Amino acid sequence: MIDWATLTAVWAGRQMRFVPDETLVATPRPRYVVVLISDGAGRYLLAHIRERGYCAPSGRIEPSESPDAAAIREAYEESGAVLSRLHLIGHYLLEPCSVAEPEPCSAPVFLAQAERIEPLRPDSESQGVLWAQLEEMPALYYDWSPLIETVFRYAEERREALWER
Repeated sequence: MIDWATLTAVWAGRQMRFVPDETLVATPRPRYVVVLISDGAGRYLLAHIRERGYCAPSGRIEPSESPDAAAIREAYEESGAVLSRLHLIGHYLLEPCSVAEPEPCSAPVFLAQAERIEPLRPDSESQGVLWAQLEEMPALYYDWSPLIETVFRYAEERREALWER
């Protein structure tokens, strides 16, 4: 069993940990989203973001947006993925939220499947996409850590439970 409380990482100068959705914990206000897009066969779609490299599509939740809507928008903007399935699997907890926001916040983490992948828009911050297996990610993924690896493994377990019933 994973001890999520002690599995942490530092991301962009912030403490980060993950809380699975089945853990009944009050989470701080959601400010960002992360979308793990699976092909259903062990590969995940990574976006090649300028000045970062390969990572899961992610970004800020707009003021009038729900986390689900932000996940759908970010997945499309950064990877061209039009999602057919979207499941909340947990939250990253960030402390502080940002340099400008010293209070903690959360980033809901969604597991998704792409109905199709469309070409990236010319104004996308993404330079391309790549399907990668978990074993390939340590060499590819921007800021790979044991926490991120464990979240991807957890997503794969959840995918099997949710999609292969």
